[in-house]
Amino acid sequence: MNLNACPISESPFTHFAWPEDHQVGLVLDGVAIPRLGEKIYQWAEGQVGDAECLYAVTRWEVVTEVSPWLVWLEGPEDPILGGLLDRGPEEEAGYLLVSAVDRASCTRWMRAHLQVEVAPGIEDLMRIAHPALARSVIGENLSGCPARVVDRVIVPDRISGQWVSLEPPASQAGRIARPLQKVVVSPELTVAFDAFNQRQRVLQVWSSLNDSMRKQIGGPDLQNAYPKLQRLLSDALDNGHDNLRAMMHYLFAEFEQQPDIGALPDAT
Repeated sequence: MNLNACPISESPFTHFAWPEDHQVGLVLDGVAIPRLGEKIYQWAEGQVGDAECLYAVTRWEVVTEVSPWLVWLEGPEDPILGGLLDRGPEEEAGYLLVSAVDRASCTRWMRAHLQVEVAPGIEDLMRIAHPALARSVIGENLSGCPARVVDRVIVPDRISGQWVSLEPPASQAGRIARPLQKVVVSPELTVAFDAFNQRQRVLQVWSSLNDSMRKQIGGPDLQNAYPKLQRLLSDALDNGHDNLRAMMHYLFAEFEQQPDIGALPDAT
């Protein structure tokens, strides 16, 4: 896996060359961006080109309001990419993929990654449009795809403040490559899902902390504070604090501060 990075404050194509002989897709997260279809239309000023609602014509069509979208870009100045950049890549609401295969084949490949089979005949949705999850599932090819459908993913990383570019391996060494039809849960995927959920908890707690608490943990920069905050929240979980509100109380107790109750996340 080759990795490169550039500042998240810039367009990634100020650092990475636009691949003229490849397709470039923008994957957008319908969970992070409400009314995503309308937002894409607004960003494109009514001139939407090749854009796919990935839940359409699938079993997940009933929840298209949170569907990811795959938008094929026409160049580095594409207005839909500009809309995401203006919104702020640090919100981690989308990422880029580069593919040498045709658009229809890549779209089918992405639809095969919308869900994961967790038991025979039982599938769960996978939030493949979130950059952090795509970084592991696609960037490290944890689904075991035998063919390189995606040649590169370029994902925003809120923690490091960088766009990170990764070249997925064709398949992980020592693993049996699976056909395209489905993604089946594996120990590697389970670890990736757990890490993603932990990362989301840490970022949600960080967003609720005041400046004083952030400095005590190692801030004010998230990148510097993240390792310690992650460790503290892991300790909280080990001590039975299994929801965000309880974790926040544990954290404030560690530093002997009174929490702002109104700022605490709901107990979910």
